[in-house]
Amino acid sequence: MTDAPAFSIITPVFNAGVYLVRTVESALRQTYSDFELILVDDGSTDDAIDGVLRLRDPRIRVLKQANQGAPSACNSGLNASRGAYIALLDQDDLWSAEHLARHLETFHRHPEVDLTFAWTAYIGEVDQDLGLPVRRWSGQITFDELLVDNVIGATSSAVIRRAAIEKAGGFDPRLLLIYDLDLFLRILRLRPANALTIPEVLTFYRRHSLQMSQDWRALRMDWKALLGKFCSMSPKDTAHLRLKADVNMTRYCAFLAYERREFDSGCRLLGDGFRMDPLGFLMDVRNWKLTTACLAGWVLPAGIHRRLESLAGIRTFSD
Repeated sequence: MTDAPAFSIITPVFNAGVYLVRTVESALRQTYSDFELILVDDGSTDDAIDGVLRLRDPRIRVLKQANQGAPSACNSGLNASRGAYIALLDQDDLWSAEHLARHLETFHRHPEVDLTFAWTAYIGEVDQDLGLPVRRWSGQITFDELLVDNVIGATSSAVIRRAAIEKAGGFDPRLLLIYDLDLFLRILRLRPANALTIPEVLTFYRRHSLQMSQDWRALRMDWKALLGKFCSMSPKDTAHLRLKADVNMTRYCAFLAYERREFDSGCRLLGDGFRMDPLGFLMDVRNWKLTTACLAGWVLPAGIHRRLESLAGIRTFSD
């Protein structure tokens, strides 16, 4: 890796539209500039890549492939990359200018760490703050904790040592929507205490109506495959985690259904969560809040429900 950059930023691209240039510009504004940015065009049919090429920055590299999905595109980017650290950046997210610098500082201070992740704020289609709560995890995170509740959240918040990704086996192309969590979990199994939070907002996750990750039905199918995969790998280690993990992901799918105004589906999903673990469901206040919101949306006229959302300070990706 002679003259290799410290970081390889990998961005899978599929019909990114107006967001891609803004995403790339946020990478190019990094205060730490020793990186390459690899865009893997996964069979796009729009001209988003053309807009990026007009930026004419020598650190940008573009690979093209037939459409195979984001995890396959990430593997292609990984195979072409040269950096010691792999930074993942989704095609519609943004970074703080200090993103790479903060991750590098953390790796230098903690040689035992293979994965670092920062806090994430949520923005809408025109970069507006959605006012959604930031998950403020602190310190290390274990495999058990991450399987139960994905506090890393945004793919774009994570940076990983190349050696760890190679040892873990790269991205699983079968998991089109949850490939990032799958990789993170496999990396956390490599050695103890190897994942650490950077306790500041460095990532801005864009929520909009065209995201594949908003498809709760497809996400739930991917989740079932992932959960089965890890439970088969280590049945004794995961048996006590499976139920709580499944309830938490079911609630998240119900939240996505709620945002889609599919209130009946949200209620059914929450009912599934309750039947899985009645006591655990009732002890988590997040389940109570979402159940109330879904029931209100289901039974009340749309105008009254919107008014109640406004009074409660509830905002969605479309606001």
